[in-house]
Amino acid sequence: MSQTRPTFSFEFFPPKSMEASFKLWDTMRVLAPLGPKFVSVTYGAGGTTRDLTHEAVETIQSGWGVPVAAHLTCVGATREETLDVA
Repeated sequence: MSQTRPTFSFEFFPPKSMEASFKLWDTMRVLAPLGPKFVSVTYGAGGTTRDLTHEAVETIQSGWGVPVAAHLTCVGATREETLDVA
């Protein structure tokens, strides 16, 4: 019988300041080598951090090559904005 290895992921809040961005990137430097299945970045209530989430997702994907999922909230966004993020 083959054994499957457990997988894990990490979830982050999008950074709201330059200092918070540096903390997130430092955290990614530590966690990425652990080989998470993916990481996710949340949205604020009602999509208030939509742009910050999108920027964090792009940076994580390009900087660390870890699969990343963004939460997607359609509240307060047009159809075109939602499709662009998706």
